[in-house]
Amino acid sequence: MKQRVFKLSISLLLVAMLASCGNATETAKQTQSAIKASVPGAVPTTATGYMMNAKRDGKYWSATSMMPPDAAGRIIGYNNGEYIGLPYNSRGLVVGKKEVFGEDNAVDLATNDKESIWGGRKGEMEITKLGDDWAEGKFFFTAIGSRSGKTMEITEGFFRIPLVKIDR
Repeated sequence: MKQRVFKLSISLLLVAMLASCGNATETAKQTQSAIKASVPGAVPTTATGYMMNAKRDGKYWSATSMMPPDAAGRIIGYNNGEYIGLPYNSRGLVVGKKEVFGEDNAVDLATNDKESIWGGRKGEMEITKLGDDWAEGKFFFTAIGSRSGKTMEITEGFFRIPLVKIDR
């Protein structure tokens, strides 16, 4: 946590230094981006570590950081203030097991548009691989906008999360 706060402070200091040399509008954008990229407790995604991606109405979306599932109680991927939050139960991680989304088991989706908050109550998630240290899965759902009732199709979703050893 201290390291993340330190990195954010350094990023903001760099942005401030650039402001004295350049365009104020660009500096404001850089500052906003640095703040959005720094979700406390989130871990950067990598090709071999934490990962989440999907298509939102056919457009590719990829998380740049993720919250450790055991800390959040959900599988959450973030990118520039947007996120996808899937239900999580560490005891339910079994290859081939499908989790059906519904009223009491919904997906959260936040976007950077006027709709902003979406709920996914139709779709599913499946655990596809369990290793000694990592679990992988796929998901899809239909999100419904909280303001307009519009729908958004989330397809080809994939995630990878670390496994925490627990007695089963």
